[in-house]
Amino acid sequence: MANFLGHILHFNPALIKILSLGFLGFSVCARGQSSSDSLGYAGNYILNATAYKKGVYKTFEEFKYNEPSIVEHYVVGKRTIWITDKTTGRNKKLKSDETWGYNDGSRVFVKRNKFNELVEKGRYCYFKERGTRLIYVIAGVPFMIVPIPTPYEDELIINFNTGNRYRLTKKLMRQILETDDPELLEMFQQERGKSKKFYDYIVKYNGRNTAKIK
Repeated sequence: MANFLGHILHFNPALIKILSLGFLGFSVCARGQSSSDSLGYAGNYILNATAYKKGVYKTFEEFKYNEPSIVEHYVVGKRTIWITDKTTGRNKKLKSDETWGYNDGSRVFVKRNKFNELVEKGRYCYFKERGTRLIYVIAGVPFMIVPIPTPYEDELIINFNTGNRYRLTKKLMRQILETDDPELLEMFQQERGKSKKFYDYIVKYNGRNTAKIK
């Protein structure tokens, strides 16, 4: 059989070219498929990691797959990350749209108005931000618009499936539970001081709904 095929290929150079191209195409397709599968493999999620890779996340996807793109020559400030330019040796501020957060090797910090520790990770990741914002009020005679520094404390979640962020409210908590966990919604409805229970219920929800992580 091998001698027969060799005889055919010897006298058919065009057939040799066709078979070679077909094999090359198959190999490229197989390599591409393998690479794509690896990038989208849920086993690579940071939620499944036994150790965190230290570095700076430019995007949510880098956080999701535990793959910070900046792993050296950077300094983290309260609101900004500075990196050292390899060619000039100068420090430059990382652009805000390239600063999702960072990992110090054991904890994840996410950037909002400043860096905040991600204290719960799962289907919904949770963090809290405290600070001061200006509230503008009308005061005085004649009337004037006066800025008044006002403390705030926001509770926020990140949808692990999409990367979208939301400020937690009672309405949003009810919507999440109503969609995915009616039993937990019933428990939440019976709580007094619901606004102080957001973190507890996100933790409970994550523990009960790991199958909904994509």
